Amino acid sequence: MMEPLSDQFLANCRRQQGRILRGENMSRIETFVDAAFAFAFTMLVISIDEIPQSPQELLLLSRDIPAFVLSASLIGSVWLAHSTWSRNFGLQDKLTMFLSLGLVMLMLIFVYPIKLMVQASVVYLSQGRLGTDLFSNPGWSDNSVADLFAFFSLGFAALSLLIVALYQNTLRFRAPLKLNGVEIAYCQRNTLTWAVICGVALVSCLIGLFASERWITFAGYIYFALWFLIPFSRWRFNRYLARRAA
Repeated sequence: MMEPLSDQFLANCRRQQGRILRGENMSRIETFVDAAFAFAFTMLVISIDEIPQSPQELLLLSRDIPAFVLSASLIGSVWLAHSTWSRNFGLQDKLTMFLSLGLVMLMLIFVYPIKLMVQASVVYLSQGRLGTDLFSNPGWSDNSVADLFAFFSLGFAALSLLIVALYQNTLRFRAPLKLNGVEIAYCQRNTLTWAVICGVALVSCLIGLFASERWITFAGYIYFALWFLIPFSRWRFNRYLARRAA
């Protein structure tokens, strides 16, 4: 059973938007997660096995910059979610360690599917103007694109569920952490956000598994719905809080 945090400790913590930053001193868990994500970033490097020997080679490799930026942003969003959660709550219980370890393992497993999925999307959406020519490879024949969508989406859904679990675990310790109303609502809001992301990823996975070749591109297009669904879910949640406070 976790011992309640002392009032003196909480009084010495910085505040941010009504939240107490309990975990500003980096723990071994956070250090390990940061190192693993840094390694994942190196696996996204545009040219990891050779250095360009001419301006033409450099310009050719530069076509992969958009895919690198998007892949890094995707991985960075998961890292930022864990880092922000850790800085706010600083939990170090056994479940937190298992969830953080699971996050690291999943990220390292899915870093190449993420990179490949984003590269293929950039090539497809730019009609070959950006990125390298992936589709000339015979490995893209048959139903491989659908399998990639399903594999990528399953991994993304699993990563989202781990973030959801971290926030739900925080709510389990609301009493010893002495969470205030703002912090409880913050956990619930972020749980909802990542649950929406998980839901969209699962729908994309189902499309990849069961849709016909004609509709397979919707497995990718459905992610654009997050630009609407995340703000809408947060708006609905804020309205729910307002009605409950009235």
